[in-house]
Amino acid sequence: MVLTTTGKNGIRDLINTAKDFGEMGTGTNAPQPSDTALQTPVTATQTALTSSTADKTLLLDYTLNSVTGNGNTLTEFRNTISSGTTLSRVTFAGIQKTSSIEVEVSTTLFIE
Repeated sequence: MVLTTTGKNGIRDLINTAKDFGEMGTGTNAPQPSDTALQTPVTATQTALTSSTADKTLLLDYTLNSVTGNGNTLTEFRNTISSGTTLSRVTFAGIQKTSSIEVEVSTTLFIE
């Protein structure tokens, strides 16, 4: 059986329709497939995701403005779908968030 390009784009569109919000946190545990949330979320950083599509590809974009999340060392990020279900999670070297910093995260999903 072959999953057709139309089928792959259908999966992409289902994820795009279900996209919800991005969120940052201060946890440092390595991401696991079983993750259902951030280790230590900073709830104020929940921001709606924007998106664009191309053939078998979905780009999710998140922007944390300069006035939100200040005073935290941000070390983790997640994309969510369907009212908070975690789609993906990543950890990274800490970003000391201040009012002079705006954070942008882009996630590209390839449906292959």
